[in-house]
Amino acid sequence: MWIFKIVIFYLLCGLVVAQICNVVRNRNGKQVTVKDCCTGYKRAPGKQLKCTPICRGNCRSGTCTQPNVCTCRKGYVNLNKERSNFCVPFCKGCEKGVCQSPGHCLCTTGHKLDSKTGNCVPQCSSGCRNGSCISPNKCRCNQGYTLNATTQECLPTCNDNCKVNNGFCAAPNRCQCNPGYIPKPNSKSFACQPVCKNECKNGVCRAPDVCECNRFYRKDADKNCAPICEQECVHGDCTAPDVCECWKDYTKIGENVCVANCKACQNGVCVAPNVCTCNAGYSKVDGVCSPVCEDSCENGSCVAPGECSCHEGYVKLGNKCVPDCKGGCLNGFCASPGKCSCNEGYSKETNSSCAPVCSKECENGFCSSPEKCSCNEGYIMDSENRCVPVCTGECKNGFCASPEKCSCNEGYSKETENSCAPFCTKECENGFCSSPEKCSCNEGYIMDSENRCVPVCTGECKNGFCASPGKCSCNEGYSKETENSCSPVCSKECENGFCSSPEKCSCNEGYIMDSENRCVPVCTGECKNGFCASPGKCSCNEGYSKETENSCSPVCSKECENGFCSSPEKCSCNEGYIMDSENRCVPVCTGECKNGFCASPGKCSCNKGYSKETENSCAPVCSKECENGFCSSPEKCSCNEGYIMDSENRCVPVCTGECKNGFCASPGKCSCNEGYSKETENSCAPVCSKECENGFCSSPEKCSCNEGYIMDSENRCVPVCTGECKNGFCASPEKCSCNEGYSKETENSCAPVCSKECENGFCSSPEKCSCNEGYIMDSKNRCVPVCTGECKNGFCAAPEKCSCNEGYSKETENSCAPVCSKECENGFCSSPEKCSCNEGYIMDSKNRCVPVCAGECKNGFCAAPEKCSCNEGYSKETDKSCAPVCSKECENGICAAPEKCSCNDGYEMNSENRCDPVCIDECANGFCISPGVCKCNEGFILSEISNTCLPEQELLLDEDCYQTCRNGTCREGVCSCEDKYKLHRDKDDNISLFCIPICDPECINGHCEAPGTCACFDDASPEDGYRCQSVNSFEEWGSSSPKGDKVKHFKWVFITIALVALILAVTIAMLMMYIFKKRSYYVGKNEQQLGVYFLPQRADIIRA
Repeated sequence: MWIFKIVIFYLLCGLVVAQICNVVRNRNGKQVTVKDCCTGYKRAPGKQLKCTPICRGNCRSGTCTQPNVCTCRKGYVNLNKERSNFCVPFCKGCEKGVCQSPGHCLCTTGHKLDSKTGNCVPQCSSGCRNGSCISPNKCRCNQGYTLNATTQECLPTCNDNCKVNNGFCAAPNRCQCNPGYIPKPNSKSFACQPVCKNECKNGVCRAPDVCECNRFYRKDADKNCAPICEQECVHGDCTAPDVCECWKDYTKIGENVCVANCKACQNGVCVAPNVCTCNAGYSKVDGVCSPVCEDSCENGSCVAPGECSCHEGYVKLGNKCVPDCKGGCLNGFCASPGKCSCNEGYSKETNSSCAPVCSKECENGFCSSPEKCSCNEGYIMDSENRCVPVCTGECKNGFCASPEKCSCNEGYSKETENSCAPFCTKECENGFCSSPEKCSCNEGYIMDSENRCVPVCTGECKNGFCASPGKCSCNEGYSKETENSCSPVCSKECENGFCSSPEKCSCNEGYIMDSENRCVPVCTGECKNGFCASPGKCSCNEGYSKETENSCSPVCSKECENGFCSSPEKCSCNEGYIMDSENRCVPVCTGECKNGFCASPGKCSCNKGYSKETENSCAPVCSKECENGFCSSPEKCSCNEGYIMDSENRCVPVCTGECKNGFCASPGKCSCNEGYSKETENSCAPVCSKECENGFCSSPEKCSCNEGYIMDSENRCVPVCTGECKNGFCASPEKCSCNEGYSKETENSCAPVCSKECENGFCSSPEKCSCNEGYIMDSKNRCVPVCTGECKNGFCAAPEKCSCNEGYSKETENSCAPVCSKECENGFCSSPEKCSCNEGYIMDSKNRCVPVCAGECKNGFCAAPEKCSCNEGYSKETDKSCAPVCSKECENGICAAPEKCSCNDGYEMNSENRCDPVCIDECANGFCISPGVCKCNEGFILSEISNTCLPEQELLLDEDCYQTCRNGTCREGVCSCEDKYKLHRDKDDNISLFCIPICDPECINGHCEAPGTCACFDDASPEDGYRCQSVNSFEEWGSSSPKGDKVKHFKWVFITIALVALILAVTIAMLMMYIFKKRSYYVGKNEQQLGVYFLPQRADIIRA
């Protein structure tokens, strides 16, 4: 271990020696060799010679370990892998992204990081199905697909036009039929035909499931083509157009009406074969229609539909016969004539009255209905039998202790009547107490420790510190640059450089230090005809301009045309050119340049629009061919004889007169268009291969009709009549003829003929009647009115018009209501002159409808159905319960009846609204502060043995003071306590006396931890400073004192052991350092013996 430490020490020393060189200095005219930092190192501040390497720039996330060598921290690499460059974070891949920190690549917009490769891959919202995403939201499609530029989707392409043939392109060059279509059989190319269910019987399939029915057929509910019968087939089926066929066991009584066959149907109607439906108010009994009464006329007999006759001792209640009790049955019912029974949950109070029963006592309330309590005033229902106090407004951070009185939660203290504030024992620095013993920071601060908040500044305070929220202050030697940044200050300006640290300049890139505060530019190579003006940049002398980075050429203010600038403002001509003016040289050509000019020495060039014909001649050029003409000048054609100009480059032949239905083929000669034949020299007529019936050939293979006719088929025209020939046909233009069985009614209409009159109807076809709207066929020539829906309590008098039976009046179009001459209070008129009760009401003995409440209205009465109202002195607790009201608060008790209090357990009534606690033996020499808890008068101590207050002298003089007085003072043999403390005898040994703090008033359900300060057993905060909510054993607290002493004893033992161990460790460390210093190394001696030499660039150390 010691050898390893020695090796490390020598290696560190060797590293330091390698940075120090022997440097020759000139002092007082003499050359002296001194120790100084080697090249690439600089002297570190301090008296001792220490050298540190110099790097060109800040290594940032690395350390400068050698001259111009940055060693990067883990996760960082040198920029561009050059060791001299600063360190940047390293991310695997990160193409199309920015490496923010080691292994954390931030992708550019529209890219997402690939966890496998580490690269940023482009994202396309469309998903690029059938293609690939090549850049954000830009897809490249696979072969056979084309891109929809709007949706960026790759869609397949097909050579066939799939859409025209009811299909779509499903895949490259593969068409597929649309839903509802199938491939057309035996088709040579792609084609689809529609599919209809049930094969479209009696029709033609025009589109998917769209069937076009044949004449005299129409669509039924299943969209099949069914035959049309003009009159509906009643109890039969339409089997063919206008043909009805009756169902089995039905008889035909008209063209389209069938009726069922029944043997006998008294008081009913035959609705189906041998099926009799009873009339309203009747029902089947042993196959016979008998009158029906609701509830089977219990206690009576049904004499007619809905009419009962009651037995003796029973009376009519609506449609029922109920027993009659003369005095009524409150909260009960009349079980038999003259005898009441109580409702469930009620017990007999009198012969005609029942009271509600509650099996459990109603806490802070009263029994209002069976098993249902109602609360006293100031209380609301908490559970089935318990009422809790109500406080107006929220008890913030507390709870409602009694009506309109709030108490605080643990750790909170009263702020207002309805609000409690949290309590913190320590002050919240730059914050506020947000909850018990918990601080929250003010705006602009964050938590630094439990009770301290520090200011927050957005972003780092570069070269400074955060002084207050959002405000930075600068370190010494720096000044504010921006809100969050400080820059170093240099008292002298840094020429061509910058202030890198306080009072220190650094040169800009491309400059080197010339003096302390001045940097000069550096240029590579010579500046020809110029000088170095800035880093790597030469400036030219006067009269010269830049030619290359390091070279300048002379400048002539005017261009040397066909020559060159030989010196400032002087031109010379190129070879083959002569000077024309001061700055212009012109070429020399032998002979004339026709349609051109001399472009260069001995060479002609053509004018614009001409091309070379010979060396000295140019011809015009036309970019487009001159059809039937020739090029006369650049881009201009002229026509041959017999032709005229039609467009810019096209000449057409000329014919005398128009070529009707043809064209001019050559000068003076016409030719016919396709489908036409020569009629004259200048006219052609259309040709039709088939004869045009009632028409003429208007164009090739197309006929047009004569006046008064329209096209019926390809070559046939039929006559036209304005308007339809109703029940007839068009015989010639504008002339109708009637069908058989019809006669002329107007020029365009024929009416059917019926030999017998149609009652409430009309003749719809020869010898056939149809009913008027609102009527149905009753017999062959008679129609009866129809009313939609039943005419309730009436009959159908005319189409959709009902009339009422006797004793009823119109209520709606299809309903008649019974009439009662007297008003039905809380009820309705159920039949003529007869009332029935509304829902929630029952008929009383006086034929009045009274409200019904399920269960009893405790301390109240039923005011409306299921709605109770409270008796005087009570207030609503629940929907069915009222609670008594006490105007004054019941202290330590509850309001049991209006203005009457009852005491809680352990208390007894002292005055009208106040209950005092009760203690056994009346607390002799003291007073009772809570049930069973006494407080001794001054001069008395509570004896734990007898649980009574005894005089101090009587308890203390019998003992040896110095043995029993634990933390008090013995005065004249008596144990005494300091002010605000009192003596307490330990009940475990009944000998030891302790001085405990005094709290006045006494701590209830807690203990006095300091004079005037109470603490609860459950660590909660006491109400009013002395009252705790929970009650824990005082004995348990008292017995914890010895255990606490033992813990303190062990605590001091551990502290002593720790101190001894620390002293030993320091002593051993100092001894080791002393031994280490005694060791010596003889480097010079070893160098001579072993032949190892010291060099400035390298140090080999021989370890002793």
